[in-house]
Amino acid sequence: MARLGCLVALVALGAAGWWFRAPLIRAAGGVLGRPPLPRVTTTVGAPSPAGVAAAEAKLVAIGDAAGPDSVVLSANEVASWVGGGIDWSVRRTFDSLRVELRTDTLVLHARLDTRAVPPEALGPFGGMVEPREPLRIVGSVDVPASGLARFRVAGLRLRDFDFPPVAVRQLAQRVAGADADGGYLMPVPPAVRDLAVRPEGLVLYRSARR
Repeated sequence: MARLGCLVALVALGAAGWWFRAPLIRAAGGVLGRPPLPRVTTTVGAPSPAGVAAAEAKLVAIGDAAGPDSVVLSANEVASWVGGGIDWSVRRTFDSLRVELRTDTLVLHARLDTRAVPPEALGPFGGMVEPREPLRIVGSVDVPASGLARFRVAGLRLRDFDFPPVAVRQLAQRVAGADADGGYLMPVPPAVRDLAVRPEGLVLYRSARR
């Protein structure tokens, strides 16, 4: 009889443990400490009508004299801002634009229409490309002058081939329409004096960071 009583008690305890497992796990986590959540190192976004509207609203807000000291554009909003800021004569040569945000680094992903690129621009690689090829452009962003942000290209990959640094600036000009300095200029409100690229978003500041 005693054995039967112990068995019943064990079954009851097991059932209670199962039914109340969630609060028990939470309580144990509070006592033992939870493992740290993985740190966000990159986020990816794509242009969208909602992203365009949200980015424009934030840019208008920071441009207002009574606006906030800073605003944060999400990855989708950055992609919408970049996509809208690139000259259409260049923008029409690639599609499927995506933006990847890393610490102090902006990465553009797209599919390039290689038929719009002068054959000599790609050198020996020109005869091996398909009509549409994945393009990856890596660079930094700064504010070189009032009313302008600049994406300065530091690396360029077409399909799986990384072009050497010495060729990146010229290729960025020929392949993706960069300026003579190997960069893209995009308009920002004159109130924006500095910015920072973070995995969580692009931060625009009204005053220069120290």
